[in-house]
Parts: sequence; structure tokens; C-alpha cells
Amino acid sequence: YYSSQDGQTALRMPPLSWLQTTLVKNAGGIPVWQDLELGGGWTKVNFEQIAAWDADQIYIIAYNDNVLEVISGLKEDNQWQALRAVKQGQLFGFPGDYYSWDQPDTRWILGQMWLASKIQPELFADLDINVEAAAFFQTLYGMDETAFTEKIVPVLRGDVE
Repeated sequence: YYSSQDGQTALRMPPLSWLQTTLVKNAGGIPVWQDLELGGGWTKVNFEQIAAWDADQIYIIAYNDNVLEVISGLKEDNQWQALRAVKQGQLFGFPGDYYSWDQPDTRWILGQMWLASKIQPELFADLDINVEAAAFFQTLYGMDETAFTEKIVPVLRGDVE
């Protein structure tokens, strides 16, 4: 979780029992933070820890910042450019609409599908997250295609192609 409150940048990891960690595990990933001593909430980590993990993929959640702008800035940062995930184009902004798709809200299922398609692209080659999102909003909220296009598409954020 990326935050830039009061001009201070912070990166935090979720507890092992939280949905964000569960999403990674369910998608077939291995949370690199599983050996950290985590508290009851988001645990702050520094860049050195992130570099030491040298993860294959990095997913950024940004509740209060434009996640694509955050990703763009990280890709331009010399330290981040040295990370394997960044070098291999595996730095992603977690998607959302009015709410991030990583939260314990009905949208978590969209986040789960999206994350699984990134972690195991060979298994989800035919997944179109935008089609899935439209079906989700139609099924759960009764939105037709026009309503989805007018109300949800303009607020979609993150790496949703």
C-alpha cells in the first residue's frame, strides 16, 4: 500500500490474515512478506526491504493517490529501476473504481480475477477484466451496459487494459 500523506511516502504490507494477502495466495502467488513480523494493521517497510525481497512481481495499492501516476513515478525512480520486477515489466497498479478491488467489498472478486490473470497469465489468457467488470456490475447492481459505461468506466483506475 503506497501512501504519500503530508508529502511523506510510505509503503506498507498487509497482515497475513487480511484479504490482500489472501488474494495473492488464492491467485497462486507467494506473499514475500509472509516472514515479516506484522502487526494488526498495515506494516511500514522501507525500500531496502523491498529490494531484499526482489519479488518477481510487485502490486501497488494506492487508496488516496492516482495509482497509475504512482507506478509511473516508481518506474522513473533509479532505485526502483534496479528491481527485477520493474526491469521485467511486472510492476502493476491494483485496479479499482469507486473502491479499490483489494478491499473486503463485493469488488474483491474482480481483484481476485485480475490478480490471478497477472500471476498466472497462461491460465487466464482469455480473461478480459473489463468484460468481467461489466458482467459483475450488471449482475450485482443491475447496471446495463450504458450505465456501466457512463458511471463505472470513467472512474476505473489501475492496470485494467
